[in-house]
Amino acid sequence: MANARELKNKIRSVSNTKKITRTMEMISTAKAVVCQKRIEKTQPYGDKLSEILKDLGGAGGDAESGEFPLLRVPETSRREALLVVTANRGLCGGYNTNVLKLAEKFIREKNNEGIEVDVYVAGKKGIARFRYLDMEVAGKFMQFEDRPTFDEAEEVFEPVMNDFEKGKIDGISLVFTHYDSSSRQSPQLRQLLPLAVSEEEGGGGKDFILEPDPEMIWGRLLPLSLKMQFFQALVEAAASEQIARRIAMKNATDNAEEMAKTYTQLYNRTRQASITQEILEVIGGVEVMG
Repeated sequence: MANARELKNKIRSVSNTKKITRTMEMISTAKAVVCQKRIEKTQPYGDKLSEILKDLGGAGGDAESGEFPLLRVPETSRREALLVVTANRGLCGGYNTNVLKLAEKFIREKNNEGIEVDVYVAGKKGIARFRYLDMEVAGKFMQFEDRPTFDEAEEVFEPVMNDFEKGKIDGISLVFTHYDSSSRQSPQLRQLLPLAVSEEEGGGGKDFILEPDPEMIWGRLLPLSLKMQFFQALVEAAASEQIARRIAMKNATDNAEEMAKTYTQLYNRTRQASITQEILEVIGGVEVMG
């Protein structure tokens, strides 16, 4: 059994750790609130864009004609792009692990189908993971923090989207942590391109009059919608990361508090036993002298 001095040092160490984890929990809570407000502000805009695209369906032009390259649906896929959104920092439970597992599963499945995957990774944790796996990464991005901007998202996504337009890749998918609510976040795989809109989703067979013209509608609306989806994913991932870190730090704080109680009890028992032993030694000495 550890002596009183060792137990006292352990109590001090655990108490200091608890102060750190509690502070990190408070910071993550504050950041999570800000991120959740950003989701509330961006979701209506993104949802409306998606709704407009579904209503338009295929009314904007013929994908096979090549007039709108983003609407093309390749008969066979040879190479695809995968964007993976992870965090720059750890101490957030299984947040990064869950996303990376889903990404690695997607890559394995595509490789088994004979499809090559160009991986674009956002976040130091994802970059470190692919380096550990000795897997080549097409793009690395570490600029995204808890407040990503649309310009940052556009800078990353536009070159990948251009590769699809030029026929260099035949699909774009995204792996990120989807924010369902403050109590539920889950890793999600989302296909961004090719964009397949069924007739039922697309306007129910209705004819649309597009003004000013289809080129203006599809040429601007579709790229904007795709970029917005990627931006929304970054915003949701940021909120999910902070919530995951808050939960992890709360659990760490609770564990540290429990450990401190256990060590305190051991310290009190050890100290009491030591005092009792000293009293018995004094009494024994007095009896011997008497």
